[in-house]
Amino acid sequence: MLPRSCANQRFFFAVADFFIFFVALKRAFLGNMALLQALNWLIKPVWIFFIEVAVQDKLGNDLYGQYYSIFGLALLFNILLDFGLNNYTASAIAGSPSHAVPRSILRLRIYLAAAYVLLTGLLGWLQGMNMNLLGLVLINQVLAGFTLYHRAILQGRHLFKTDSVASVADRLVAVLLLVWLVGSSRFQGEQGLYYFLLAQTLGYAVSMVFSSYYARKNAATPADVPISNGALLGKMGWFAALSLAMAVFTRVDTQMLKHLAPGGDAAVGMYARSFRFLDAALIFSTLISAQLLPMFTRMLAKQENTDGLVWLNMRIILFVALPVAFTGVFYAEPLLRLFYKRSHGAGFTQEDVNTFRLLMLCFTPMALVHIFGTWLTAAGVLKKLGVLAVFCVLVNAALNFLLIPQMGSSGAAVAGLITQFLFVLVCIYWVVRSKGFSMHAKRWFYLLVCFNAAYAIFSVVSNHIPDLSGFLLACGLWAFTGMFLFVPEWKKWLSRGN
Repeated sequence: MLPRSCANQRFFFAVADFFIFFVALKRAFLGNMALLQALNWLIKPVWIFFIEVAVQDKLGNDLYGQYYSIFGLALLFNILLDFGLNNYTASAIAGSPSHAVPRSILRLRIYLAAAYVLLTGLLGWLQGMNMNLLGLVLINQVLAGFTLYHRAILQGRHLFKTDSVASVADRLVAVLLLVWLVGSSRFQGEQGLYYFLLAQTLGYAVSMVFSSYYARKNAATPADVPISNGALLGKMGWFAALSLAMAVFTRVDTQMLKHLAPGGDAAVGMYARSFRFLDAALIFSTLISAQLLPMFTRMLAKQENTDGLVWLNMRIILFVALPVAFTGVFYAEPLLRLFYKRSHGAGFTQEDVNTFRLLMLCFTPMALVHIFGTWLTAAGVLKKLGVLAVFCVLVNAALNFLLIPQMGSSGAAVAGLITQFLFVLVCIYWVVRSKGFSMHAKRWFYLLVCFNAAYAIFSVVSNHIPDLSGFLLACGLWAFTGMFLFVPEWKKWLSRGN
């Protein structure tokens, strides 16, 4: 038996050897992803948890709920600004570095933007929405859409560092402006809401100019390739249908709350306070999804086994999703009190706490969709995904219609939780059936042990320390215990030191 000092040295050199090997192999890839993650986590949580919270606190739930309803409507039909063209553009350029972006794509995007503004504007007018506010929201969405188009060109050219800066430039500009504006005496009522939207407009404009400049600077001369609008739309049809259906069943809740819940806009504002935490958590899995799509596409094209990659990323997601879920269950009140202690109204009701808990539970299926839905997208089964998404839209709408009048915002959260689990379970079944992933007894064992460990940690700690210090302690204990999910990787790393 080796002395303890020798065993420690072997462990150290095994881990060091793994990281040296891994970093040497993936240095450029990890560097780009690290920059993308770092910039997004530096800027976007500030926007979500500080700027938006401060704005809602000053404007109140009624006025902010009115804005959030308008914003939700704008997001429902956001797919018209893309229609799959960004994915097509990035893939075409990446596949052929000398590829020139056809002018027909830019023209089609302009037509789609006009259709988006007309359709969304008409629906907003029919619902009696504030057309001035809706107009500003639509302008912001159009600017964001063209920014994403130019970012697709940057991604296709592998200008990932420039793309990383463009991904946060809009929020950075808006944060800098609103840090000053929110404290101003003029930031009150509807005028304050206009300031909030105009700061975003300037941010989106700066980001669009920045991305457009570097996309044109590094692009080949636009070509008049004979591709008709109909041919382009035909290629993107199922992708667009899938994206639209996904947008509807994840965002229709705010529209139905506005019309079915007691309180209307105020109920939407209360719902937005909890949904904000879910939005922030989804940054993590969304960035993983962006990384996985090209990897799955390449591996499936080469007929390589994706089981190991799916299993690794599933555990990475669960390493974050389990504490997020149990934080919602056991620490809802202290977290809500921390961020909304100055909020308008008479404080939190049990419905607010229940809504927060249910939405935090939604993170697990939504994050897993970013793995299994991404695999199916890479495999090209968009038609099946589109049909499933449409079915989930109908289920979600029916559940919202039944539950919102009885339960308010928590009813919308219940509908979302059921629908999201339905969607991800079918996705997992399809991936397993397609031999892209397998769940054997050993893997079930890992998941069950970690689930029970996470539950026990958060339950026991919250019973003894129900405040934020207990939350931090529980997260720290899980960070250590949750490494059990990665025992196979630790075994491999240690075996390299033998």
